[in-house]
Amino acid sequence: MFKKSKLASAIVVVLSCVVSQSSLAQTDAEATPDNTETILVKGIRGSQLKALDLKKSSDNLVDSIVAEDIGKFPDTNVAESLQRISGVSISRNGGEGSQVTVRGFGPQFNTVLVNGRRLASETAGRGFDFSLLPADLIGGADVFKSSSAELQEGGIGSTINLRTQRPLDIGKFSAVASARGLYDDNADKSAPQAFGLITNTFADDTVGLLFSASYQGRKTGNDQVEGANYPSRTYDDARKATLFENGIGNEGVNTYAHQQQTRYIRANEDRERFGVTSSLQYLPSENTKLTIDGLYSKFNIEAQSIASLQYNEIPTFHNAVADENNVIVRYDQIGRPFNTFLASNKDSEVFQVGAEFEWNITDSLTGTFDWSNSRAKDDNAGGNYFVVVASAPAVQRYDNTGNFAAPIITNYQFTPSSTDINGDGVVDQFDYVLGDEITQPDPNEQFSWASTREGAGEQDHIQEFKADFNWFVDGDFLTKVDFGAYYSEQEKIHTDAHTNNSRTLYANRPVPIPAELLTLKFRDGYLDGVPGNYPNSYIDYDVEELLDFLEDPATLALRDEIYGLPAGSSAETLGPDGFDALIDPSRGYSIEEDITSLYVNAQFSQYFDDMELTVNTGLRYTETETTSTGFAAQYIDFAPNPLRDDVLDFTESEPSPLSQTTKYDNWLPNITAKLRVNDIVILRGAFSKTLTRPNLGALNPGIQINPGLRLSDLRGVGGNPDLQPYESTNFDFSSEFYVNETTLFSLGLFHKKIDGYVVRGEQREAITVPEPNNLDSITEDRTNIEGNNIFFTITRPRNLESTEVYGAEIAFQHTFDYLPGLLQYVGVNANLTYVNSSDEFDSNDAENNVVLPGLSDSQNLVLFYDDNMFEARIAYNKRQRYFERLTRVEPIFVDNYDQLDARIAWNIKENLQVFLEGTNLTNSYSRQGGRFDSRFAFVESTGTRYAIGVRANF
Repeated sequence: MFKKSKLASAIVVVLSCVVSQSSLAQTDAEATPDNTETILVKGIRGSQLKALDLKKSSDNLVDSIVAEDIGKFPDTNVAESLQRISGVSISRNGGEGSQVTVRGFGPQFNTVLVNGRRLASETAGRGFDFSLLPADLIGGADVFKSSSAELQEGGIGSTINLRTQRPLDIGKFSAVASARGLYDDNADKSAPQAFGLITNTFADDTVGLLFSASYQGRKTGNDQVEGANYPSRTYDDARKATLFENGIGNEGVNTYAHQQQTRYIRANEDRERFGVTSSLQYLPSENTKLTIDGLYSKFNIEAQSIASLQYNEIPTFHNAVADENNVIVRYDQIGRPFNTFLASNKDSEVFQVGAEFEWNITDSLTGTFDWSNSRAKDDNAGGNYFVVVASAPAVQRYDNTGNFAAPIITNYQFTPSSTDINGDGVVDQFDYVLGDEITQPDPNEQFSWASTREGAGEQDHIQEFKADFNWFVDGDFLTKVDFGAYYSEQEKIHTDAHTNNSRTLYANRPVPIPAELLTLKFRDGYLDGVPGNYPNSYIDYDVEELLDFLEDPATLALRDEIYGLPAGSSAETLGPDGFDALIDPSRGYSIEEDITSLYVNAQFSQYFDDMELTVNTGLRYTETETTSTGFAAQYIDFAPNPLRDDVLDFTESEPSPLSQTTKYDNWLPNITAKLRVNDIVILRGAFSKTLTRPNLGALNPGIQINPGLRLSDLRGVGGNPDLQPYESTNFDFSSEFYVNETTLFSLGLFHKKIDGYVVRGEQREAITVPEPNNLDSITEDRTNIEGNNIFFTITRPRNLESTEVYGAEIAFQHTFDYLPGLLQYVGVNANLTYVNSSDEFDSNDAENNVVLPGLSDSQNLVLFYDDNMFEARIAYNKRQRYFERLTRVEPIFVDNYDQLDARIAWNIKENLQVFLEGTNLTNSYSRQGGRFDSRFAFVESTGTRYAIGVRANF
């Protein structure tokens, strides 16, 4: 495993070698955009050369990735290629790159464009899901780390522009086809993948057409252990004595935290991703060009997971052991082992069409006019399942005291005793005879428990218009003025569907499930390579067959008979919709956002002897109007639960729309300076102000209050349509040393001060209940009741804090073409990123922390070989521990993660290549935990993937 210090040392050693050999390797380093067009080198080396030239010639601080050839992006996933850039790290979903973090700023802080246009997203927030787009469709990517007036606002972290292929850029007939088979060793299954592109130009190269299509299938088996929440509970001295009898507690401490549940999961996924791009380009005259682009992508996931579940039965805790942080890390309990079925499906589509007209108006003035329309949707409202099956009660032993990645749950048979086995003078539930270990569940002893269909749906629509002008000035100092306008309108609609309150109909009043509906199965190779000895057996079933059984009138009548209920009462409670998912208007919302922007930028250039200074200074004005529409129900009445006086039931009206409009504007200045000291050294500096608008879901004006309210803890959650954008003041500096056309050493420094940081805040809000009502019947605790008002603690997001982020990026790129033999075909690309914040996570005030999710150091090392016949690449990536999110009771941190990928290829002929790829060759697993290591949250092992394929050019 590479350590940061080792990676940095390697860079220094290699750089020293380069300097010592510079007399052998020195070439003309004068690089201009014109040179890029004449580079004939293809493959890995050609991609590196083009990316280096783009960086060197840019006026901004930018890093680029260029496809090695048409339809041949460095990785099969765009996000996984972007993580090779300094300052960029990624999060994964099912082992596949999904979203990016740039300089510590997560997905919502990075604006992602496709051909300079915003692409609608099927996610609830502003973050872009890179798993939606097949990498085959992308020709290049630029990561802008400094802002300029012409760039769309919204990205405090960065602006990322993905470029698809266009026919006149290729300039000739070309056809590409590739096919591969992808094998997932966890699932022990393979899936096909294919890509094709054809393009040509006509009418003396004044018309170009391009069409490409990609299909990617993938079958995965993701092994997971999931822990949920760490609520704290205070025990009186008598209960504490029982709790820690035959265990270890802490002197003088009565409040302890414990894990609420543990699930052992094998998640099987079938993924299908289909994408199409098209492009038409036409040159009506030598001064005009019309480009029409189309993009379509469809992404389906059928995900089913069967899990063994242990859920806390707090009243039966005993034999407990607490650690120094007052976390219960070992205990026995009497409870039911559960098996759960969870289906989390995805059925998403996104399309975009755009038209761009470029016009050389005069010899010194050009104009570009662009329109785009994009839609996305995820039709999964009610498409998920969650079903729980219960075994007979057992003694369950929770153990998180070992040197394991996750807790271990062991189940034992037991026989209750009528004598005082414990010797504590009391005969109670803790007096029993422990039997044999239960190594596998028995299909003949399974009972119904909880059942629901659920899921959320998303729709997004974005329409954009923009006009950009470039005025080239024939002056000694002022060289160019850019100005333009931008307008966009977006509508995001969120729907939520779930089973009504009958989801727990069978909980605590279960009925036996016929054994013929159930099958005992085993998870072969479960969590291989993850420290620990985890249960690998489970009960499997056809979820639709089981739900049909639970909805059957005979089963409902059996429940009435077993528990002495009036005939027909179970059927009445279930209702005519059964366990079907119904749209819940109170959880839906829509957000409409209109943005208008104007900008101007002036470029100045001046020589000082042989040094050239280029300065760009600009100003962008943007105005945002947001209309948030949620749904709120009128709470008609509150009354004590018939079975528990400390729990409230409530009656509510049908939800009605609640709408609010917010408007704000921002002035965003920027200045960027680039000093070309000589042919080798370039210095850059930048100042800018940027913004990121709040997540759309946070603007929902409604509130939600969940059933099962406790009088001592009346809580709800809501959005805040008055949220203002995050605003950042940025300073950037970069020194770049282009030793020759294949060598770069760079050091970048950055500092960002963010104001208006959004944190979750609690406030006391009154709900007025109309008369007549049952508030007077609430006698257990009237602390939060005044007249017809009942007061809740509502958690809402709010602009409250400021924070600062600073860091450094070191990058090194080199090919050893001056060395003899095969070594001349070897190259290296290495970088490391250090990032820190002025605020550290305060575990005593979790709600009001301003720590950025995703803030972490990262390191990358890529070694490659390319002699035009054989290509090989080994890529290592490491990301340090970082804060990911805040749950209601616990912050979640992601532990250090590293991964090794590789690719080798053989060019059999000039136009025919075979290749072999390996992803996660280290079989690395990811782990998440809370504020202390003993507060386990999640472990996932996605295994290793292999691909073998062929690629042909025509």
